[in-house]
Amino acid sequence: MLDMPGGTLALMALIHRARRDAASADPAALRTTAGHLLRQLGDGTLANADRQELDRIYDEAFPLTDPTDAADVLDAPWPTTARLGALEKLLDERSFPDRRLDPLAEAALEAGDLRLLRAIARTPLGVVCDDSWPPLLDALQAAGELDDELVTRVAADEDFVRALVNPAKPVVHAATGDRFRPAWDDHVWRMLHAPDPDWDRVQIRPRPRGLRFVRWALDFTGNWRVARHIGAAELTPAERAELVEWLRDAPAERREQAFTLRLGAGDAQVLLPLLGLAGGERLLRLIQAGQAVNRVLRLDRAAILAAAAALGDAAAARLLKLAPNDVVAAALGLRRGPIMTRVAKDSPVGITAYGMLPLADGETALDRWVALRDVHRRGMALSAGERRRQHEAAVNVALEHLAQVGGYPHAAALDAAGQAHAPTPVPPPLVTGGYTTVTGFDGGEPALVATKGSRVLKTLPKAVRDDKALAPLREQHELLRGHTARLRTMLHRLVTTGTPLPPAELARLRATQAGAALLPLLVWQDGEGRFGLLDEVDTSGPVTAAHPAELAAAGVLGTWQAEAARRRLCQPTSQLFREWYAPTPDEAAGQATRFTGRAIDGGAAGRQLVARGWTLLDGAPPQAIRCFGAYTAVLDGVTTGCWSAGEVGFARLGFRDGGTAVPAREVPARVFSEAVRDLDQAALAGRRSAGDYATGLARARADLMTAVFGDRIDRVTRHGDTVVVDGTRAGYRVHLGTGEVIVGTGRQLRDLPYSFGENLHRSLFRTVDTPDYPTLRVLTRIMLLAEDEKITDEWTLEKLGLMVRTPNVCSACGGIH
Repeated sequence: MLDMPGGTLALMALIHRARRDAASADPAALRTTAGHLLRQLGDGTLANADRQELDRIYDEAFPLTDPTDAADVLDAPWPTTARLGALEKLLDERSFPDRRLDPLAEAALEAGDLRLLRAIARTPLGVVCDDSWPPLLDALQAAGELDDELVTRVAADEDFVRALVNPAKPVVHAATGDRFRPAWDDHVWRMLHAPDPDWDRVQIRPRPRGLRFVRWALDFTGNWRVARHIGAAELTPAERAELVEWLRDAPAERREQAFTLRLGAGDAQVLLPLLGLAGGERLLRLIQAGQAVNRVLRLDRAAILAAAAALGDAAAARLLKLAPNDVVAAALGLRRGPIMTRVAKDSPVGITAYGMLPLADGETALDRWVALRDVHRRGMALSAGERRRQHEAAVNVALEHLAQVGGYPHAAALDAAGQAHAPTPVPPPLVTGGYTTVTGFDGGEPALVATKGSRVLKTLPKAVRDDKALAPLREQHELLRGHTARLRTMLHRLVTTGTPLPPAELARLRATQAGAALLPLLVWQDGEGRFGLLDEVDTSGPVTAAHPAELAAAGVLGTWQAEAARRRLCQPTSQLFREWYAPTPDEAAGQATRFTGRAIDGGAAGRQLVARGWTLLDGAPPQAIRCFGAYTAVLDGVTTGCWSAGEVGFARLGFRDGGTAVPAREVPARVFSEAVRDLDQAALAGRRSAGDYATGLARARADLMTAVFGDRIDRVTRHGDTVVVDGTRAGYRVHLGTGEVIVGTGRQLRDLPYSFGENLHRSLFRTVDTPDYPTLRVLTRIMLLAEDEKITDEWTLEKLGLMVRTPNVCSACGGIH
């Protein structure tokens, strides 16, 4: 008996219904009955007599006209023997045993055959793998053919519909995903009201949409993590306004509870007037910008003080109780005791806040610099891993904050002053068994360097590693790594802002071990406009770090990129292969930007913009503003009520020189490039459609490939942001922006093993000290595909669809099973 509700009796009733529908010549009813039959049957089998009778009924009601037409073969509600026989002739020997329709779907997508796509989406004769469904649904949605019936059918699979609407990794376009959002919301609502809810599953992203979820969370008294997740449900502007009105007469405790829940949604600022904190929007954004998960961020002390002054001291302190942030509190001189307790426990957030605390009576910035050096030393005792990495990053950010408190332009300048105030002892070289070991640099990276005679060893010998006298050198190496990281941060700002470096400051930096190693690795421009490495320009006057947009405008970017490839130049910060942008004709005239019409998640995009120094203004129209020296970039946005909640659009990017609007063509190339790069990165972080990518990143990868290989790759051809690879086994298309790989002329994306391309291709090199693994992986994969005859790993070949298996031929019937 069938193991399902109703079992054999239910199946018999459905077969009887099929007979009745056939007798009344009702095709629509027959389709409905076929669906019930297939669901009731599940993985079971029918008796031969029943199977033959249903075949006869459905073959007569839905006759097969053309067995060579795939759409005609699939357009039937019941898998009759005749149709399965016709389907076998249309599929290859690998696809038919499981009745995989993916080859037909790929061909239909390539040809734009909507009739066949509709048939594939609805047929019970075969199945489509999860990777083929997204492009199929996108194609139907774009053509207006994704009807409610098909949406309901697909949405029955809870895990698959979650993948369709998941903002973390879009697999379909935003318009397609939005069709399935109501189904996901209904799934979550049913989970919340199940007799025994699986709370871990309830908290799986994405968050649901609708005011009903916020009200449920406010009344929920169970797991607070569940309430926080559900209470941050997305709201429309109308629902947000309704929530404000609903809370207007609520008790203060209820309003504060709602405010806490909406912090995760990014629209808590609309509730500030209900709490008596109107005008606290700017401070709240800064508080939330510093609440990054699993990382510590540098905050702007001047912006915090200005925002708090506008709100008032008492109101600012109350807001920090509702939305705690130790770094913001430290800037205002609050929570000194708890912060110091957290520093003693080596809390990363406590360490970053310590750097932001106002100086105590009798304390100087250099005194605290020495204290933070001791904190850094404590972190060296932590076991290697994430905790130690977080500790080191926290010390670097704390020194960035301390530089602001002490009036230094950056942490590298504070380091130079600190070393003059209290020099770090330099241990003598270690001599062990004929080896001499010192702390130095391997390219632009601090390293312990061992030599034997005149030969520099690639690694430390075991005799050196086991020598206890190596400990002082290890400590010096770790401190030097911190100094180097902070100098890289300063150099990054020089590249992006174009701030001139005066001769005196340049001399101080060159006198440090890190400065002597890193400064010569960048391209500079002197007062006479000459570009060159540090020893090739006039350093008697101010110099500026070159920007790729300026090098491109001067017509020398390609030359410098080729020179970097020849030298295998690993730079301390991204410069020669940094993404850069030039105005389009419309942008040059100040009319529009390349982001118009793009669907972007406001929460992710807003966090990116604030972290990059933009100020978000919720107004009419909403704007985002960032100052680049004398110029101000102004982004006009389109939002659903708040920058950081719901969907946003980047409508127009303009520039002002003082109070005067100027077209993009009159803005310095560096300023325009960095402003657009910020938007490109924010749009990428908030992407809601499959295929969205950072256009500048695609070009930077192409530039690196050209600089390294030139015209020596006879199997690789670039077409815009896509590379076509003519391999021996097959042809491939690799998108430089997304890294997506397609084999042949199809459209199905290949999910390659993570290890494929993990080891850097012998011709490539690290362009920056912090390895850009995604870029190097994409370019390595291109080179491996160009040499695909050398691929022997069966798992990789299987993922590429190139694995040829010998079919199992049945000895009894000669067929393939």
